[in-house]
Amino acid sequence: MRALIAGLACVLALAQAAPALAQADDGFCRNGLFGEENPGFGLARITGTDKARFYLDADGCPRQSAACLDKPYVLPGDRVVTGRSKAGFTCVYFPNAGGGTAGWMPAARLTALRVDTAPPLAAWLGRWNDHDNTLRFARRRDGLWVEGWAYWPSARPDPAFRRGGPNIGTMAGMVGRTGNRGSEPGCGVTFHLLGDIIVAADPGRACDGMNVTFSGVYLRQKR
Repeated sequence: MRALIAGLACVLALAQAAPALAQADDGFCRNGLFGEENPGFGLARITGTDKARFYLDADGCPRQSAACLDKPYVLPGDRVVTGRSKAGFTCVYFPNAGGGTAGWMPAARLTALRVDTAPPLAAWLGRWNDHDNTLRFARRRDGLWVEGWAYWPSARPDPAFRRGGPNIGTMAGMVGRTGNRGSEPGCGVTFHLLGDIIVAADPGRACDGMNVTFSGVYLRQKR
């Protein structure tokens, strides 16, 4: 019964997010809100023979113009998380140890990769990190349990900047799953599992301190 209730809550949370994402696309594609600005996610490999520059998302971009080119770039063979498409471009995120980069990428430079859309519960288990922010998924009773900790500006900020320590958000609850998506209804955080990556969206900030969010791209950590 708990699993059924959690599953229904997951469907409701994902359905409630759809109207906002269905509005006219403003072209926004940046690190901080990557998980919230895209209705779904996939994986792709960068193709071609030379580096692929990211494109900006303001002043009429993205478009094929030197004025829209950003400085960051990825290389052929790099793997990126993909979001929505617009005018021949795809909103992508390149995760790395330095924090990752989001921006528009010409769709012609992307080859989609297979993603398991019906992963077993075991595929979620373990610890996942986005900088200092952490998610821990575990089996509990007849379903999936998540605990999370999020911080601003970091888990251990410079005392000269934050004498009182970081602002903190915490989350703990059962996760309803539908395919490779999940939702923790208590905090309203949704998850999208892409193999060794989880994209989290936290639009309501229901369990967060000031400036804190669980939104992000989390990488699986070694056990």
